[in-house]
Amino acid sequence: MIWIFGAVLIVLAVLSPGFRKFGLALAGGAIIVIVILIVVNERGKPNPAPLAADSKAPTSNRMMDHDEYVIERQDKLDPEARTRIPIAEVRFGEIQPAAGPQSGTVQSIQARLYNDSKRFTLTNYAYYLVVQDCIPSKLQNTPSEQCTTVYDQRRRGIPIEIPPNQARDITISIPTNPATFSAPFKLLGKSRIELTATEVRAYQSSGYPQAADGSAAK
Repeated sequence: MIWIFGAVLIVLAVLSPGFRKFGLALAGGAIIVIVILIVVNERGKPNPAPLAADSKAPTSNRMMDHDEYVIERQDKLDPEARTRIPIAEVRFGEIQPAAGPQSGTVQSIQARLYNDSKRFTLTNYAYYLVVQDCIPSKLQNTPSEQCTTVYDQRRRGIPIEIPPNQARDITISIPTNPATFSAPFKLLGKSRIELTATEVRAYQSSGYPQAADGSAAK
């Protein structure tokens, strides 16, 4: 309303010589008031809130990032940890699937992790898991079973200590679909599971890890 009043005063000042001085003064005052109101209104507007971090980011991804950071830091402190035990001396055995709540589903994989090193304690490992669904073949001149990979997983195992020439039992969970909570696959035939180590480490705990003969590792 003030800017309309100011516009009217300017028009009267132009059309009426007798009203010109008084009208221009009032119009000037009205313009100043308009400018002040505009400045106050702009300052009163709330600032847009900064974009918040995505709270829906998968928790598992954040945990994996943290695990990778810890491993990277340990590797810098003990760079020989990755070479103390050859990967060929770490193997999985007694691999068994644990059935899920629904028919044909697998909830977890149970296995025994062997450290065949004669000198060093295994402290960290990573693995590659492959689950195949094997169905009897109905075609002639083909193998008795046709196996198809229905699931695979590359992960880092939890920290573990397996002394030389010993083994420990481990469990690998098969995560469900986060949206439907259903199993990621359903077996139509028999399962065939392949589990191999992809990374192994023998970190020092206090000083260098001791070899089986009691001498310090180098």
